[in-house]
Amino acid sequence: MFDEKTIKEIESGGGRESITAEEAFCELAEKYGEEFTWGMIPFGNRTFVPELKKEIGENDPLYNELIYAVAKSYVNDDVLFVVGGYRDVDIYRIYHLTYSEKNAEGFPKYKEFAGILAVKEYIESEFVKGY
Repeated sequence: MFDEKTIKEIESGGGRESITAEEAFCELAEKYGEEFTWGMIPFGNRTFVPELKKEIGENDPLYNELIYAVAKSYVNDDVLFVVGGYRDVDIYRIYHLTYSEKNAEGFPKYKEFAGILAVKEYIESEFVKGY
């Protein structure tokens, strides 16, 4: 279900962190101010998970997993999701949602991370590149 790099990070102890997603995004927002292009999704928001499941389809191994939408980019259709419970480590994926029911093979595209620190590092580096 998860890529080899992520599994190796988990098995080597990666992904076990003492920072929450809220703390990671607050730190980035404080550091970059109003220019920062990501924001947390309220826990009660039920928009993005059904959209993701519609796009990945029932045959995707993630379809029946417990998934939560965590954050959304303000500049594109990227959404950060967390899949909990894999060997006591949260796996994060940033999906580029297409808002299409029928996607071509390999869509929607995603990037996978073992832990919120890896997500934070990636989002910050992408933000700085585009700044």
